[in-house]
Amino acid sequence: MAMSDEVRSAPRYKPKEKKSFSESFIPMRGDTPNQILSKVIVLISILALIVCGIILGVYFYHIFEAKQNHSKFKAKYNQIGSVASGEVSAEIVTTIDENGEIIRAPLVTMPFAEEMMEINPDYVGYVSIPNCVNEAVVQAADNDYYLKKNIYGQTRSCGTVFADFRNVVNDYADLQSDNIILYGHNQRDGTMFGEMDYYKWNAKYWLKNPFIYFDNRYEQSTYVIIASFIINTEPEHDNGNVFEYQNYINFTDAYPFETFIKELNDRSHFHTGIDVNENDKFITLSTCSYEWEPSRHVIIGRKLRSGETTENIDLSGFEVNPNPKWPAVYYKYNGGAYIEPAG
Repeated sequence: MAMSDEVRSAPRYKPKEKKSFSESFIPMRGDTPNQILSKVIVLISILALIVCGIILGVYFYHIFEAKQNHSKFKAKYNQIGSVASGEVSAEIVTTIDENGEIIRAPLVTMPFAEEMMEINPDYVGYVSIPNCVNEAVVQAADNDYYLKKNIYGQTRSCGTVFADFRNVVNDYADLQSDNIILYGHNQRDGTMFGEMDYYKWNAKYWLKNPFIYFDNRYEQSTYVIIASFIINTEPEHDNGNVFEYQNYINFTDAYPFETFIKELNDRSHFHTGIDVNENDKFITLSTCSYEWEPSRHVIIGRKLRSGETTENIDLSGFEVNPNPKWPAVYYKYNGGAYIEPAG
């Protein structure tokens, strides 16, 4: 047989017909049950990927947005707040008239607060720790609203730092709450209270940053940090006990000053030697911690008294606490036990 005959008689290659998208992925009449099942699985997988992509995209956009807002307000505060510090007294001066009545100087809103209140009337202050915390603070009618709302009122998982709804934050100094409680999420990107962990990772971080600065609408205040500790919120994590630090807003018979200070001294990762008494004002920063779920990391500061400054206050008494008190759940997983100090 000639070569040409062999070629002519050989079966010709028939290219495979390309299927359209609908034929490849959409169940159609004539498909076998296995083909239909396969197409349904593929469609569900494609849909799941699209949904996951959208969720991740929104998540990362919200992180980006939060960091942009954080940077914007920090820059605005550094610009306007520094101007205000030269114009507004850190103490609101009052006098006594001839009848023994208190004459109060009028409260004057600081420039930065005016701008922030135009953005959100719930704005009550700005809290900062150098290289650690820089956040606007709001206050609502409850402690839930700003857990998932940013300062513009948009639903965001990062929320906003907020003052306990029971606190009196903006009033004459002597009428403010004994202890202003601020709550913020422990954000992994370092915003909100995401970098407060430095104080629990290394107690000596206090030596670098011992002060909290808090400006309400009318005055600027400085607090020296006196405690940092991890606490449980569920009784079962500490043999039925919970130190309700968030309820020590005003010192009363139910929440006495002596108990407050003892708990701080026992639990804090460090001791500062800073003098405190029940006439002092305090600030508390509270955020989530991750030693167990749920747990909280709490930092507490004492307001500088008249005549005290960041330059002249004695910080030489600092020492690491060798035996801080943890909730029982900590010792369960880490061994050891709390030893009550003698005396």
